[in-house]
Amino acid sequence: MNSILSYLTGVFGVYKRWCTWQRIFYLTITGSLSGLMIVQTEIADALIRGEVGLTWQPWVATYSSVIGFTIVSPFLIYCCELWPFGKAHVIKTTIKLALLYVPITFCFITAMLILRNIAHLLIDGTLFDGWDLIDRYIYEFPKAIAIYLIFIFITYTKIYYDNSQKEQLNAANLQNELQTIRMQTLRSQLQPHFLFNTLNLISSTVYQDADKADSIITRLGDLLRYSLATEQKPFVTFKEELQAMQSYLEISQLRFGERMELEISVEPSTELLMIPAMLLQPLLENAVKYGIEPSNETGKITLESDLIEGLLQIKITNPWHQRRQQQESFGIGLQNTKDRLKLLYQEQATVTLDNNNTDQVTLTIILPAQHMEQTNE
Repeated sequence: MNSILSYLTGVFGVYKRWCTWQRIFYLTITGSLSGLMIVQTEIADALIRGEVGLTWQPWVATYSSVIGFTIVSPFLIYCCELWPFGKAHVIKTTIKLALLYVPITFCFITAMLILRNIAHLLIDGTLFDGWDLIDRYIYEFPKAIAIYLIFIFITYTKIYYDNSQKEQLNAANLQNELQTIRMQTLRSQLQPHFLFNTLNLISSTVYQDADKADSIITRLGDLLRYSLATEQKPFVTFKEELQAMQSYLEISQLRFGERMELEISVEPSTELLMIPAMLLQPLLENAVKYGIEPSNETGKITLESDLIEGLLQIKITNPWHQRRQQQESFGIGLQNTKDRLKLLYQEQATVTLDNNNTDQVTLTIILPAQHMEQTNE
């Protein structure tokens, strides 16, 4: 009983999905055109047989067939949706469809005959014909097999097409979700790394120089506020990012004092271009880590930006004291930056590390020059 109710519920669901104006419109057009082509053949056959007086009969015969099959078609559609036709199920499904032909065709013929008789009674007051009912079913059964097979073929083609579209859409959605998760993972790797280093700096100075530690904490608060503000804001203007990074650079200068010199040269046309939030922080951190920290001598970090042929170019130059380590690896921050830019820009962004001479290295980032409306898209 439950299986019967489940089947009827499924059939009702098919009918419900069909009952939209768009489906009814397409069904009406398709049925009307198919019936029109068939009725021309019926009229031609009638004329060949010498039945010149026939006028409305071929129309009734044709469209009663079209409407009758339309009535039972949702049952057939539901069964096709229920029974997959893949390699693992082809034999089983073929047997089921062959057995289904009997009840589907019986219902189709019944609906067709009812419609024909109603039409004949309304038009000329007589029944459709004087054939024995069993003979009529025996006559119509083999005629229906062609339309049955064609309809099954079209239905399965539509099912596989819809499934293919859904799979492509699901794959695209999954790819977007994975990309978002990966981006979040990359950012979560950058921020704790920076936070850990800064907290170590505060810990090492809080007892030696309380004012310096207080200043570091204030600037750290500014950076954290900026970081939190960009959680839901993946892109910021280059000017916003640079202003936030001033806090980081000031923290570093408080740490190293006169050992660290800084020069910033920003092309005004680049200030309103959009870049990924927190892009500069790991790059500047590496410049300090590899350029200033290893040596007791004075070192200079240079930050430059320029707009060249529709591309934003950012350069960070710093002293180079650990040649082997920098050659072998970009480090966590730089590698994450490369991965992050590849996810955002594919092959349109590049990150390169070049040694200008024996004691300097320049990190160059090239991004597409985008304004706010472009990043929103």
